[in-house]
Amino acid sequence: MVNHDIEARKLEHILVCNYCDVEYKKGTLLDNVELIHRGIPECDLEDIDTSVKLFGKTLDAPIIVAGMTGGHSKAKEINKNIAIAIEDLNLGMGLGSQRAAIANEELIDTYSIVRKYTDSLVIGNLGAVNFIKDGWDERIIDKAVEMINADAIAIHFNPLQEAIQPEGDVNFKGTDILRDIISSYKNNYKNIPFIAKQVGEGFSKEDAKIINDLGFDAIDVGGSGGTSWAAVELYRIKDEEFKELAENFINWGIPTAASIFEVRSVFDKTLIATGGIRNGIDIAKSIAIGADCCGIALPILKAALKGPEEIVKVLERLIKELKIAMFLTGCDSIEKLKKAPYIVKGELKDWISQRLKKP
Repeated sequence: MVNHDIEARKLEHILVCNYCDVEYKKGTLLDNVELIHRGIPECDLEDIDTSVKLFGKTLDAPIIVAGMTGGHSKAKEINKNIAIAIEDLNLGMGLGSQRAAIANEELIDTYSIVRKYTDSLVIGNLGAVNFIKDGWDERIIDKAVEMINADAIAIHFNPLQEAIQPEGDVNFKGTDILRDIISSYKNNYKNIPFIAKQVGEGFSKEDAKIINDLGFDAIDVGGSGGTSWAAVELYRIKDEEFKELAENFINWGIPTAASIFEVRSVFDKTLIATGGIRNGIDIAKSIAIGADCCGIALPILKAALKGPEEIVKVLERLIKELKIAMFLTGCDSIEKLKKAPYIVKGELKDWISQRLKKP
């Protein structure tokens, strides 16, 4: 049976994110990270190399457009525009949850459209809770991967969003089934990277240990500080009880910078920083404290509704800012940026001292 509720929800999410104030009132805590300025940078700004290798693809900058949407005709246009832009700049992109197309094959083209416009890095997306609730297995993963010829697949964990949705799925007990499913998929289908993805509330070091044990190859911290899904749901929920719930949890979560430190303290594989990344300095700081790449969502969604040219403008600004930040810290490559000196202050320093004991 076709579930039109999912399709309607996809459109609601797009409209709310574009027109309403859905960002956290508390920040990412990246402002508590200070990169050490080099008055004598000993490099040429024109020679700064921002390229990285990520999931088998070489990108011209450590930037991916974070997975946002699919499953609606408007989402098809957005994904097309993003694909055109990332092909132009040789970056990467993720897609929103592919559950809608798993439930209704008529919606597949709202996701698969991207491969008509880019050969660059494309990351698929499925929800962890559906493997528990709906009995999904490696065959569903294969459908999602084949749908978009994915280079990697993200499994997203969104307990807060599910908890405050009237239609939410809240049973996250039993995620250990993912261990066998991931192993089976890699052995019997395609050996592609699996990413554990949060959607705005961050992962802790305890989460990262579980994720590593389940066999994931990467973590997208999806920290708080950017789009608050509690805020998004507050605008679309009609039930007053759930509205109050959403309002009380608008600022819930681990700030992005803190989540990077949490995860990196126990996880030595690929780490993607998303959640409130708004400029190239944020990207530089994230990489210096432990990220391999950064994901951008809300600013790109707003630009994508206008066209691919607007997306390119946003991304080119981010890349220019990143290069200047690298120049001013004496780093002419991303590998050098990963070793750049920094200090931690304020709330983030307190967080680290209480949770991790060292900056």
